[in-house]
Amino acid sequence: MKAIQQTIKYDAERDREFPKQIMSHPGGERLYSCIQCGTCSATCPVSIYMDHTPRQLMALTRAGFKKDVLSSVTIWLCASCYACTVDCPKEIKITDIMYAL
Repeated sequence: MKAIQQTIKYDAERDREFPKQIMSHPGGERLYSCIQCGTCSATCPVSIYMDHTPRQLMALTRAGFKKDVLSSVTIWLCASCYACTVDCPKEIKITDIMYAL
């Protein structure tokens, strides 16, 4: 079983321009539409190996925690299967956001 380490995030750690940068890439326009339902993480075949699930990564990206997002192994483990994108109820192109990251 994977141990989950929680850390306290501070406003000073945020890069408020980071979400806008990601949204400027093709497929990233709907980043703020995410309702944190977890469907992307549930359908992802490799999420069990990720340090942050796709849902968590979307939340960190929206919040502007650039350092945490870009140091995450999640963006490198994405299988590019598009299961998350196909099943997303808000039609967010999560795989394309992973590419942008």
